[in-house]
Amino acid sequence: MKCVVELTEAENQTLHRLSVNHKHRGVRTRAAGVLLLGRRVKLTEIASKLGVSGQSAYNWAHTWRKQGVCGLLTGHKGGRPRALSEGMLATATEVARTESMTLGQIAKRIEVVYGEPMPCALETLSVALRREGFSFKRNSFSLKKAQSGRL
Repeated sequence: MKCVVELTEAENQTLHRLSVNHKHRGVRTRAAGVLLLGRRVKLTEIASKLGVSGQSAYNWAHTWRKQGVCGLLTGHKGGRPRALSEGMLATATEVARTESMTLGQIAKRIEVVYGEPMPCALETLSVALRREGFSFKRNSFSLKKAQSGRL
């Protein structure tokens, strides 16, 4: 199937401005790709020129036809799901708010409440709690230097 995009003069100008001036590289790339599709450049040429796959350029054309400029600005909504469920995160924030505990203790409390091992590392729990506004400090023990009798 041929990938054809028809652009009006206003759309052409908008895409050109987006491809040059937008602050996000992904939006600039998608705008340049659709602009090239409007000029009847082949998908394979666009892909090699912009350093993307041919499928990406095809997806941009499909998104342009369905949603227009808004589709190019949003990007993709995919990705890996979070390791901590919303319930586990709520339990962790509640525990951290009520008691002063270490990350390991919070993780053990979550395991007790949910009856299953933590689905992620302590670092992931730490990042999730920081996102919720918590901060952790390591206890540091400093050794005091003994006063020497040297003069």
